[in-house]
Amino acid sequence: MAVHNPAECGIMIDAATTVDRDDAVWIEPRGDGFDVWIHIARAADHVRTGGPADTEARRRVHTRYRADHTRHMLPAPVVEAASLTPGRPNDTFAVHLHIDAAGRVLDAELGPGRLTRSWIMTHAEAAAASGDPGHPLHGTLALALRFSQTMLAARRNAGALAFYDLLSGFATNEEGQIVRLDSAERNSGYIIVQEFMIAANAQIAAWAVREDLPILFRNHRLAAVAGDPAGLRDEIDAVASSGDGAAFEMLRSRMKMVSRAATYGPTVHGHHGLQLPVYTHATSPLRRYPDLVTQRILLAAALGRPGPYTAEELAETAAHVNASLEAERRAKAEFFKQRAQAETERQMEAADFATLPYKQFARVLQFAVERGDAPAGLAADTARRLDSRELQLREFASVYLYGGDEFAPLRERMNRRLAGEPQQAQSVLNVYLQDRLGGPVSSETNVHWTVEPEPAFEGPLFSAQVALTFGDTRVESPKRLQRNKKDARNQAALALAAALAGLPDLSSDAPAKPRADVQRKLLVDAAVNPAEAVQIYAARGILEGLTWDFAVEGPSHERVFTCRGEGLLRDTGEQVRAEGTGPTKQAAKTAASVELRVLIEAGLALGETGSRSPA
Repeated sequence: MAVHNPAECGIMIDAATTVDRDDAVWIEPRGDGFDVWIHIARAADHVRTGGPADTEARRRVHTRYRADHTRHMLPAPVVEAASLTPGRPNDTFAVHLHIDAAGRVLDAELGPGRLTRSWIMTHAEAAAASGDPGHPLHGTLALALRFSQTMLAARRNAGALAFYDLLSGFATNEEGQIVRLDSAERNSGYIIVQEFMIAANAQIAAWAVREDLPILFRNHRLAAVAGDPAGLRDEIDAVASSGDGAAFEMLRSRMKMVSRAATYGPTVHGHHGLQLPVYTHATSPLRRYPDLVTQRILLAAALGRPGPYTAEELAETAAHVNASLEAERRAKAEFFKQRAQAETERQMEAADFATLPYKQFARVLQFAVERGDAPAGLAADTARRLDSRELQLREFASVYLYGGDEFAPLRERMNRRLAGEPQQAQSVLNVYLQDRLGGPVSSETNVHWTVEPEPAFEGPLFSAQVALTFGDTRVESPKRLQRNKKDARNQAALALAAALAGLPDLSSDAPAKPRADVQRKLLVDAAVNPAEAVQIYAARGILEGLTWDFAVEGPSHERVFTCRGEGLLRDTGEQVRAEGTGPTKQAAKTAASVELRVLIEAGLALGETGSRSPA
């Protein structure tokens, strides 16, 4: 191998049936790190911008793989001419990375490349060769696997939702969703390909940003309710180590609910699933239209040619691709929904629910609840699964919130179960909101918590109240008092869940005894800044709906600010307001706060506020 230029060597690792080979990888040791090359087929040389093949590729957006056939994005002659092929020189777009032992990219070179010595391997063959010292490519593939494991560890340490369980066949895709791998991909060859391509796409995107070059960036955001990616990854690891297939399926369903689809765009918004500040798709120009578009832009920039797209054309292309992919997702979901519904109706007629695997049982139960007509035996089997702790959150919430008369006794039991495990109530509220919104829940716009200390009572005591908003509707819980914030939130959520389900409210308040010295305790120390004191009274709930408004008058060198602060004394309903002026906004606010504080504390001194019993 020493007589060959490593920059012109590459291994194409693909499925056995692949004909459109658009990437190859190579790696050499460099000190305690790696020299890495990713070669990408120069599809742009074979597809004229705006020509018939390009127009059809734009319409198709990507190659579609089916069990019985493949519908290629590009015509067969173009695929044959542009594919990387052993035994002949291949022009490529090359990404050359110098990476240290910790997985940090020290240097990246991008531009036209050439592949003169190459090999074809399946995922399984690459995996076998990496562990077989007798294989001619063992050294390269063993190093490639080490590199992939290093890059995977670096991404996981950054909080990425990166996971492969080759034994069970579960893995995460770039959007953080859990997917099942084909049997041919359940090996280390698959990991090699994935990590090389992620590294290449990330560095291409970073290079485009450094060059201020608009391409089709790949942007991704998790829903607000998804949680911290690192925490989700730890949960995936825990479920994987348990070997609990049902738990994996439940987590898989949950990740589908909270992970939004990634989109293409000419501006950067980051990629949360991969925990990368910038990302793109550029390594599959024979199979994905955005990769072909981006390759044209990269080649033009590298060769000093004018850009092939205006900003408007690039934005329009991104919008077209996003809309096409979303329409395809909806059509696919509708197809599987109809097929599942037909199978569900058949299983309902069979009425042998105890023998159904959980996934099929869940479909039958959901269908029956939505239809409002449960067949005989379904409620009893649901109760059995509840008692055996098999019933999962989605199905529990559906019966609890919407179950009809057939489920009435079971819903009463569920209500008691939830009262005993109030930490589950917030999850039930989340399901309720998702049903109303038809998608992910935002913790900023849909769920509103008010949690604050209650100094009017002896001992540490906190109140919590939750409100849900969707459309023009707002529903809220009663206020609940507990010894800590977590318990107060759980009891407030429990009360609202019961109200939404039309079931008895089994939530409770902790015993509370009013302080004898309540007025003195409620007063903020006189040394506290007036503006801060007013904010403290608002945080304690003594002053509700506090607002500050500012106005300014006069020329720039003699500006006069006016601040108006106002709010509502909680118990009396009295509106209090004050104004102050000053040369700065802060001075005006301080002046208004002095007067507003007097009004609040006058109410306290007269015993007009702070003496309510718990709600």
